[in-house]
Amino acid sequence: MQYCGYQHLRVVFCTLLLLVSANSLALDWAHINYQQVRVCPGGDVIPNFEDDACTTQSFFSADPQGRTIWIEASLHLSERWQEGAEPLAFYLFAKASSKVYLNGRLLGTNGRVSLDGEHELAGRMDTRFYVPPGLMKAGENRVVIHLSSHQSILRLSSPLHLAALGKYQNSTDYFGIEPYMQLSVLCILFLGGLYLLILRLSPLRAKIPSGLIWLIGIAVVQLAVEQLRGWFSYLYPLHDVRLVLILVCAMTFGFGLLVYLLRLCQFDIKAKLSVLAAGMSLTSILVFFSPGFDLKTTLAVTIPALAGVGVVCWYYYRHRTGKALLFAAALCVFVMAAMLSLQSFHSLLFYVMVTLLLGVLLGVHICQLGELQIQAMADQQAIVKLQVKLAQLNKTGTQQYLMLTFGSATERIDVGQVLWCRAAGDYVELHLDGGGERLYSGSLKSLIDKLPGTFMQVHRSYLVDLDNVRRIALNKDKAESGYAFLYLSDGNRVPVSRRLLGQVRGAIE
Repeated sequence: MQYCGYQHLRVVFCTLLLLVSANSLALDWAHINYQQVRVCPGGDVIPNFEDDACTTQSFFSADPQGRTIWIEASLHLSERWQEGAEPLAFYLFAKASSKVYLNGRLLGTNGRVSLDGEHELAGRMDTRFYVPPGLMKAGENRVVIHLSSHQSILRLSSPLHLAALGKYQNSTDYFGIEPYMQLSVLCILFLGGLYLLILRLSPLRAKIPSGLIWLIGIAVVQLAVEQLRGWFSYLYPLHDVRLVLILVCAMTFGFGLLVYLLRLCQFDIKAKLSVLAAGMSLTSILVFFSPGFDLKTTLAVTIPALAGVGVVCWYYYRHRTGKALLFAAALCVFVMAAMLSLQSFHSLLFYVMVTLLLGVLLGVHICQLGELQIQAMADQQAIVKLQVKLAQLNKTGTQQYLMLTFGSATERIDVGQVLWCRAAGDYVELHLDGGGERLYSGSLKSLIDKLPGTFMQVHRSYLVDLDNVRRIALNKDKAESGYAFLYLSDGNRVPVSRRLLGQVRGAIE
């Protein structure tokens, strides 16, 4: 995408990129004079740039799309450029096939420049040309560039982005640390989406909005496509494909955000369709008539987000919830950031703001899930408590017996005498009222089905009749196992696991 909508902003933006680039610290970049270049119609031979057919204009306004042109520019170099020992290269970022001359000598070709598309060979969007030692001179240097762009899918307002001298390195290194920062944001978005997908597989999956997962997925795809230029030097026709994909993702994200907010704010079907139709129509019109894909991409998200501000504010006016106020504040910050940086918002700032916005939405839903889990635990404790009460009623109404077998002998004991049980290998120790003990041949799991509902497993090795619990106390002696202890009517105490303590308290209270 083009760097800025205005000539001076382009130069400033390029300078800022150089300042943040770790590679630019070793040697500065020397740019051509972007403000005044001579542009002549194309041909196979370098033209006379003083000819009447040539014009003086800005480098960024020169347009090789659908034709062939020649550009003559001035490159001013200081003495220190000749003193450096590092190899140098001339960098050209343009949506065109190209051929570059420096001080009358051919530096190289990128693709094959041609007067027609049939014979043109597409060059790379961002390329470099090695500059031999001794070719440069202090002061003014003459740069001549031959360009053609017959294989373009779109017609951009500014297909030329950069022409500069710098240290010989990969052309993608010009973008400095920004691709790495975008990659970090991409990882955050991906992990957030993965977290939501995992939650969708949980018992609370019905409470996870699928719309939020889709929004994160769209943002991940858009950022991945945006990053391509920072990692790969692709052929210039693919630049148009990349721009279209970014714009489609931006519009999809914007419309998806509006739909998500309409559903979240519980609009009726008629109101949803009305707001959505108005928002999509206005967005489509502004995107279609706006110049430059940078501005189109920004508006594709900002207009639906602005409509979303109205939706959330209406919901807050009706319901006065803190959640709606938080959403409105987050959306307002997002829209203000976009409005204050229309031409450059589509870059790293856009994805940072999108990540923060989605983070707010995700955080609210996670808080709601936490509240639901707390409520579910409270409901479970209430159910357990009710079951214990019912079991107590059944226990007083009927008498139950437990059959114990020892070899050929069988003993029947009243389960009302059993106070607590402890697993002991293949047996279970039954501790009876009055201090007696018996052995049950089996596991705790098989035994609990034969005991009244007042018995609860409070530890992996213990069953207790809750009717005989006198008090609960936390274990302050770290040398002893057990998070807490139940003190029983016979004077014994039984450990309680931390996981089950809440249920035990709820059943007893």
